[in-house]
Amino acid sequence: TPDRVLTLQDGTVTTPRNSERIVAEVYATGSGGGCEEFWYLSAPDPAPYSCKAGDGPYREVQIEVDGQLAGIAAPFPHVWTGGWSNPFLWYVTPGPRAFDVKPIEYDLTPFAGLLNDGRPHRVEVSVVGVPEGQSGWSAPVNVLVWQDAKSAHVTGRLTEHKVGDLANSSTYTPGSEHRVDTEGGHRLTVAGYVDTSHGRVTTTVRRSLANSSAHRWTDGENLDALDATWKDDQSVTVDGRGPARTTRTQRTYTMDGSITIGAGDRLRTVLTLGDRAAVDTTRAGRRIAWSWLDDTVEGDASWTLNVPRDQRHAVGTTSERYRLYGSKGAGGYKGADGSAGAGGAEGCYDRSLTSVQGVLTEDRTGC
Repeated sequence: TPDRVLTLQDGTVTTPRNSERIVAEVYATGSGGGCEEFWYLSAPDPAPYSCKAGDGPYREVQIEVDGQLAGIAAPFPHVWTGGWSNPFLWYVTPGPRAFDVKPIEYDLTPFAGLLNDGRPHRVEVSVVGVPEGQSGWSAPVNVLVWQDAKSAHVTGRLTEHKVGDLANSSTYTPGSEHRVDTEGGHRLTVAGYVDTSHGRVTTTVRRSLANSSAHRWTDGENLDALDATWKDDQSVTVDGRGPARTTRTQRTYTMDGSITIGAGDRLRTVLTLGDRAAVDTTRAGRRIAWSWLDDTVEGDASWTLNVPRDQRHAVGTTSERYRLYGSKGAGGYKGADGSAGAGGAEGCYDRSLTSVQGVLTEDRTGC
């Protein structure tokens, strides 16, 4: 639990001079109904698509400290209730994170030596790939601080800052089905130390991103389909106060779906969304904690366009399976009874729901 939670004041933050660990939380979402709500579908010129972005659909959420890149992350591809042209897909099961927006976490501890001088420092969040002047992103920031109670001033230094080349390629292929294939990625390594009351502690943060997508559509967008994967891998190594401890988090987000408009203006959406994360913590090479999350939602819904509501004849089936396994108390794990962990050293939560025409028809628990 952090000792302090700070918000930005005019884009700056002033941390306590005895901060020994600093983490930024960024609640980054593309929303608002414009093209950036569906950023993963945007297409570069000269592709004839309704939502354009010069560099294609690759997005990356970056955080800077005093103009220096301090963290990178893949944004989660939220689908809000009503998204993908089909509100009936979400009666009554929302997509992953639609009602539970989770923050991107950036470990800024390597910058603590810079931040701990008692002065305000500029912290800026930006989204790579958004067309200039385009709105639609929200990114509020919290700064979590852990303090060294036995020190008035914790000093330190940034010792490594290595930024890889940002790769982003979107290739348009014309045809009866237009197609945009995108490959993107980025790497960042930062390291630094703080001299605390319990000795020198070095923190090294390594993060790598990868995005691959294939977007297909026809003239008039009567077919609009996407198959996309985002990977966000991070390792944080803390060396000091005993053997070095490394926490590795591997996040994978998937989206595979299509919208079709057929005879009689019948719109159909078929969509599968995945939110997965594997977390391992090791100390001196030995695993001491782990967790594994898989939240998958599958839906198939259709309705008739351009008619009064009572003539839409909407039908929809949506299912979700949420699984969270892990060592006791790890990874935010909660047992079926709400307690941290279950069954001794390891825990399991596994629940499946199905709704048909907005009525819950299945509710199963595993484990």
